[in-house]
Amino acid sequence: MQRHEAQNLIEPFYDLFRSKRRDWDAGFAVLADDWRSYYTNGDYRTKTDTRPYIEGLFEIVPDINVEILHLTVDGQFIAVRSELSGTPATDFMVPHTGRSFRIMTIDIHQVGADGRLSVLHHLEDWGTAIRQLQGTQEEVPA
Repeated sequence: MQRHEAQNLIEPFYDLFRSKRRDWDAGFAVLADDWRSYYTNGDYRTKTDTRPYIEGLFEIVPDINVEILHLTVDGQFIAVRSELSGTPATDFMVPHTGRSFRIMTIDIHQVGADGRLSVLHHLEDWGTAIRQLQGTQEEVPA
């Protein structure tokens, strides 16, 4: 898979986490029916579990946004480094402060035989988000 093909494949998925570009149908169409999103080495959300999770996240952080900063392709794997940002409208990991967060995320996608995304392993720097939301670490300038 070429880099531009990988970019085209994953953009609709990342749009699910962009408050101004979210398209549920397009975002979920790139996911295999048995897609798994691992948030630990053994625990995952299914395709069915993911929409309510994202909807809940948008209720708490309505302006959430993700920006892809780097993408690398290695065979059937697509690695993405991105920046997730937003301003919670209520308590989110800490009591509500009105502050924003801007954190690094790392995703490793696996493309299945059908050409859709089949597995995702992801890691978000929530520790930094907590410090930014508490005001003990300043936001990194955009």
